[in-house]
Amino acid sequence: MKKQEKKNKTTLKDKFMNLIKKCKNNFKKSISFINKKNNFNTMEVVVLMIITSIFGMFVGGVLMYRKGALNTGLKKELNEFVSTYTEILNEYYKDVSEEGLLEAGISGMVDYLGDPYSVYMDEETSNEFLEKVNGEYVGIGAEIAQYEDKKLEVQNAYTDGPAYKSGIRNGDIITKVDGKDVTKMELSEITSLVKGKEGTNVKITILRDKKEKTFDVKRGSIDITSVTSEVIEYNDKKVGYMIIDIFALNTGKQFEKELKSLEKKKIDSLIIDVRGNSGGYLTTVTDIISLFLEKGEIIYQLKTKDKIEKIKDKTEEKRDYPIAILVNSGSASASEVLTSALMEKHEAYVVGTVTYGKGKVQKTQGLSNGASIKYTFQEWLTSNGKSIDEVGITPNHIVEYKASDDSNKYDSQLTEALNLVTKEG
Repeated sequence: MKKQEKKNKTTLKDKFMNLIKKCKNNFKKSISFINKKNNFNTMEVVVLMIITSIFGMFVGGVLMYRKGALNTGLKKELNEFVSTYTEILNEYYKDVSEEGLLEAGISGMVDYLGDPYSVYMDEETSNEFLEKVNGEYVGIGAEIAQYEDKKLEVQNAYTDGPAYKSGIRNGDIITKVDGKDVTKMELSEITSLVKGKEGTNVKITILRDKKEKTFDVKRGSIDITSVTSEVIEYNDKKVGYMIIDIFALNTGKQFEKELKSLEKKKIDSLIIDVRGNSGGYLTTVTDIISLFLEKGEIIYQLKTKDKIEKIKDKTEEKRDYPIAILVNSGSASASEVLTSALMEKHEAYVVGTVTYGKGKVQKTQGLSNGASIKYTFQEWLTSNGKSIDEVGITPNHIVEYKASDDSNKYDSQLTEALNLVTKEG
């Protein structure tokens, strides 16, 4: 009986939509007729006006019907949310910020989830987060340090950045930004003055050799370096040593470039250091892992409410030399994806201490006010289908960290990794 009722409802809907379509077609024919005919008598004009009016009222009625259906389809709880928002806004005894009230409502919904990885971020926090994970920011391309006496010193003006090209050098003391004295400001305030839209100019006044100079600097997009590398000579072998700070959008390209540079120097093995790396984009770590595994091998698995998807290597690239990965309790998320995949599919040495244990995947949704929410929508599993969430990855070579000293050039974990990758062959 229920199936029959559903069928009848569908038939009525189809008839309703067909009726709208016929009216539209008739209206188009009327317009076509008007375009073809140059002169009309009074009766024809009246008839056309009546047809147009009827069609207009009909379409208007349909739209009103659909709008009413939409409103009545809203859940009672959502209506109560809107009603509460309106009541507080209009009736509370003090002035209330509309934007602030909405922010609190959205933040409350995210907090209700009880998930430490699902958060509401205001505009400033959201921008800082996006700069970090996108691997770029708009600025002058210089690292600035502030000392206890508030003195601001340029410590690293990137040679390809706007500041350096304008004439600013390491060691310069910044005194003014756009004519404003910044010698007593906090670093965060100064940073907000220096940053701005790409292509705009900012005047930076510096003190050099007791003389003030002002440079007109054009803000530009600055790539954040997240991968560094070097060759370590150890036990008569050449070992490539790479540090990944974060898995930002541009980290994959940086990693591949550095890796191929190391390979041109004839490295025999590789050490990847992700100690303290809190993660980043899954797409980035997928690209990096794909440089090492066989085509078709499972990199990791994604678990949603109703299915598990296996993410496989789709590239032709593969590397066979020994690999060691350095980890600690700060190695999380994408760092653990990299570690588990190379551990299970490349038989990599994992050296250090148990990793953080973040097996959840987040999605970021931007809001109209510049803020954003970040919420969990998937879990990831290792290549072999294991969950590491709240457990972490236990290294196959557990080594507590001990800093380098006069007797050892490298820290204890790096030393163990060097011994492991150079013992083969």
